[in-house]
Amino acid sequence: MGRLISVASGKGGTGKTTTTANLAIALGKMGYRVCAVDADLTMANLSLVMGIDDADTTIHDVLAGMADINDAIYATTYENVHVIPAAIDWEHVIRADPRKLPDTIKPLKEKFDFVIIDSPAGLQMDAMNAMMSGEEVLLVTNPEISCLTDTMKVGMVLKRAGLAVLGFVLNRYGRSENDIPPDAAEEVMEIPLLEVIPEDPKVREATLEGVPVVEYAPNSPGAKAFMELAETIVRIAGLKARVMG
Repeated sequence: MGRLISVASGKGGTGKTTTTANLAIALGKMGYRVCAVDADLTMANLSLVMGIDDADTTIHDVLAGMADINDAIYATTYENVHVIPAAIDWEHVIRADPRKLPDTIKPLKEKFDFVIIDSPAGLQMDAMNAMMSGEEVLLVTNPEISCLTDTMKVGMVLKRAGLAVLGFVLNRYGRSENDIPPDAAEEVMEIPLLEVIPEDPKVREATLEGVPVVEYAPNSPGAKAFMELAETIVRIAGLKARVMG
């Protein structure tokens, strides 16, 4: 039985989509069958990062009742990794019913070892429906106090809603000399710090090339950190859900 992991944050721009894509590919490299789901129904960036930009059927079609979820699963060029893309036009956004996300995504755990769900930031209804499609959640934040506190609030709400919060990723650390250090960030968040992803120009370069950094520059500091994150996720995912269950 696969694991459903929502990737969430309190603020936009923290690197959720980058984390989702790199985590999915890192898990695929480790031999796991992975499906990355673009559940950010208004922004839809994951598909582009994963190299799928011309999908006929998207998660929006499924949520509009016009297609089956299996018709929206696409193989990527990355080993063992599939993606369910989202549409980028407003017509599709209007037709899709985000309330159907949890029931649509949950059956995917029969097919894949890991289903990684890229969720919108914040606690609006679209974001909640996307995040609640998972059984576990990975929070992504930057080392700034406003970002940390907003993401902490999201974690508290999701915990109360019954999700197992695996921990958080401190992304883009080292960008500024005012960055909050990892140990202080962990105190603010009150959940385990799973990985520090350093500020790494190769990550940005990879994004511009449309290739996640674990594939684009596997020996870069950012890529190595994402690989370590994947190893940690393999070790702990499922465990907290079982304990809570």
